[in-house]
Amino acid sequence: MEYDYTKDVDAALPNADILAKTGNVAGAVESLNTLEKQSRLGSDMKSNARVVQHMVQMCFDGKQWDLLNETILALSKKRLLIKVAIARMIYVEVERARLTSYVVKKLEAQGKLEEAATMLLELQVETYGSMEVKERVEFLLEQMRLSVAREDYVRASIIAKKISTKFFTKEPVEDQVQNLKLKFYELMITVGLHNNNYLDVCRHYRAIQETPKILGDLEKNKMALKCAVIYVLLAPHGNEQWDLVHRLVQMRDLESILENSLELFINQEIISWTELGKTYQALLRVGTPANPATGIFDDSANGNKRWEDLHVRVGEHNLRMVSKYYTQITFDRLAELLDFPVAEMEQFLCNLIVNGMIPNAKIDRPNRIVNLKAKKAHVDHLDQWADNVRRLTDTLNKVSHLILKEEMVHKNLEQVSAIH
Repeated sequence: MEYDYTKDVDAALPNADILAKTGNVAGAVESLNTLEKQSRLGSDMKSNARVVQHMVQMCFDGKQWDLLNETILALSKKRLLIKVAIARMIYVEVERARLTSYVVKKLEAQGKLEEAATMLLELQVETYGSMEVKERVEFLLEQMRLSVAREDYVRASIIAKKISTKFFTKEPVEDQVQNLKLKFYELMITVGLHNNNYLDVCRHYRAIQETPKILGDLEKNKMALKCAVIYVLLAPHGNEQWDLVHRLVQMRDLESILENSLELFINQEIISWTELGKTYQALLRVGTPANPATGIFDDSANGNKRWEDLHVRVGEHNLRMVSKYYTQITFDRLAELLDFPVAEMEQFLCNLIVNGMIPNAKIDRPNRIVNLKAKKAHVDHLDQWADNVRRLTDTLNKVSHLILKEEMVHKNLEQVSAIH
């Protein structure tokens, strides 16, 4: 401190109060400006703080709000408070996010879903380095939930990619983290069902089933596993789907009914849709007290659509089996094997050809024949014939060599026996 302005401040403050009581608050504040500058430049921060606080207090007591704002702004500029705050990176982003969360909950309770979702989605919490990972995941899950609530599934999918699933598997797994994991995968299941991504839904149910909290609950564990099996069967055939089917069938916790349903699709045999309906329809759609239904095939529009999708998957499986043993087949015979009416069978077959599942199949409508194998060119037939002839000659040469070898062995044995 270069100079002590305590006595000057003690004398100036009462005079300023007298002037302010007469109604001239602006003049009172102006009278302290010179002393504020002197104490600030003289590094008498104690006296300077008294002057600054008194200036603001006079504006407040006099209810001069515009003057109060001007005074605070002028003093902050003089003291470089804004620059110091920026230089020291004093941010309140976490507090702002928490306050926004309270406002969003209030708006949602009032039924203003769109306004609440827009407000929360403005927060880019994934960039908040000062926020804990757990709290950040909670905010992202709330953004996902509100996006799903207003049926913005694209945005929900984008937000889901900002959450690392490794967070849910870190040891030790806390109870709160398990709840966040379950909430995340439940939202992902909703998004997957909207997009009819049955394979992704199967993976999500497997992740739920592997959660320690679910593993400890026998009923929830069975239900999650049952849903995973049903959705993997609803998924279109492919390498990933086929791999998941084999992984699930090897699980020890699998019930016999689910294991049998997976075996039907693993076995290289025709599945009768009529027999399948008699055996599994009541169990899958209605359920029993011992084996409750999952709700996947309920009486809603979505449930009926999934039941039709299962019929399609059975038809695809049967057609793959038929194509292994038939090169040509009539419409009537194929419709019988696929358990479809002839008209529906033709439409079903056309869809599979267009989708690339059986790209070599050709439909001969005038003759009512389906060619399941691509017709080979003459050159291909010649190449195949030449390859068969080459293999035949190789086999004959090998057999001839073995015969000569046996003859020579027996001839030598006869010579040796004759000598002895």
